[in-house]
Amino acid sequence: MLMTASTAQAQRKILLHKSRQIRKEDAANLKTLTQSSKLNGACITSLAQLSRFIQWLRLLFHMKIARNGFDGTITPSDEEYEHMAAINRSEAIDRALEREATNLRHETKLVLVGNPQGGKELIMHQLKVQFAEGYDKTEERLKYRPAVYQVVRSLISSITNLLTETGVTLSAELTHDFAILLHELDAREDGISSDAVKAITRIWSCPEFSKLYVRNFEIDFPQYAPYFAQEAPRIAEKDYVPSEADIIRLTRSGGGINETRFDWDELDIHLFNIKGYVPQHFKERWYHQLEDATAVIFTVDVSLYNKPSPERPSESILVHEFEGFEQWVNRPGFANSTIILILNNFTRFVSKMAYAPLEKLFPDYTRNESDPELSARQYILRRFKNMNHQSLSIYSFWVDLDSSDNQHLYGALKKTLSRVQATKAQERAWCEGLEARTESERPSTNGLSVAVSTERTRSRSGGRKR
Repeated sequence: MLMTASTAQAQRKILLHKSRQIRKEDAANLKTLTQSSKLNGACITSLAQLSRFIQWLRLLFHMKIARNGFDGTITPSDEEYEHMAAINRSEAIDRALEREATNLRHETKLVLVGNPQGGKELIMHQLKVQFAEGYDKTEERLKYRPAVYQVVRSLISSITNLLTETGVTLSAELTHDFAILLHELDAREDGISSDAVKAITRIWSCPEFSKLYVRNFEIDFPQYAPYFAQEAPRIAEKDYVPSEADIIRLTRSGGGINETRFDWDELDIHLFNIKGYVPQHFKERWYHQLEDATAVIFTVDVSLYNKPSPERPSESILVHEFEGFEQWVNRPGFANSTIILILNNFTRFVSKMAYAPLEKLFPDYTRNESDPELSARQYILRRFKNMNHQSLSIYSFWVDLDSSDNQHLYGALKKTLSRVQATKAQERAWCEGLEARTESERPSTNGLSVAVSTERTRSRSGGRKR
């Protein structure tokens, strides 16, 4: 009997569990059916309205024909043919505009802003190389070879200036390398000599110079100096052809707005790059196109925190970056956008803190001795978030853009943008459904409703006056 009772109880539990599953499946199916029926109803309503509009046009056309006495045997006049052709052209234009509006609603618009030295140019060109058009032809790459040579020469000049300004004592071998670099600058020949390459490699890797480079903030080095110092042997080869990695690390001067389009898997990317100073006529012509961007990507080189601001030498240049961030993210046109904050040169930032403590430049910063790196990151990120007066969503990434092709960064960016686009699509669908329900439930406007509405408005106005 006990076995029979326990068996019956077990069977009841199984049946109860299955009934719950069936009810859940029925609820899910009913929800899906409801959504599809709403969508089908909206489509049917739109098609019905379009059909009534077309019938109205046909009625007007036939009425015009009847007035002209057209009985089917008379050939329509040229004016009537032109009138119908104009109607067809107008309908074609309307359909094209509707398709374009649909595409614009689904594109992912990105706006790259920030200091050009922050790494945004590298992000732009890496995205173009990996997902859009690259630099495939050898003839096209060869055009950039003089520019690469110029960057290496700038690197040599910065190395010699830093050694000269500090007056550091070098070994006999490094002193000889220093003389070779000075001679290389005076030679002014095309290309880079093999002796200069060896001198660059030895000086760059020696401990004396490494300490000077980390602590330096007075001598300007090329933006991607470590990369070009590492690739100098390859660049000095006689048959050297610039690679895509070389080209995208070239610093390009000039201002204005550059844009590019490419497909990033399921994302249709429209990328705008704001470069330096933008004239007023550019702003009038372009800035309205940046409104309602999916995301604003702001890049900043955090390793320059110990460099003084050009306008205010007593302050860190990072304070200027905070103010620039504040100006961009609080624009009214970006009120519905997401902010992506790229904090570049993280490794150098951490290594500098041992020689230039963050609290000396930012008195309100409190160092956490147990984890100074984490506390410094939290402080800088908090300073940026305090500038976000529109309470926009902010995604931050601490990276070293110069270290690799940054596949991990772009993978995280793609996931973030896909999530943002999915959220926007859900909000748009919800708003459209709410508008459709409001339109269907709205009563007809008659004299009584207008009078009641007017009386309510007066009573509210009188209440405010009292």
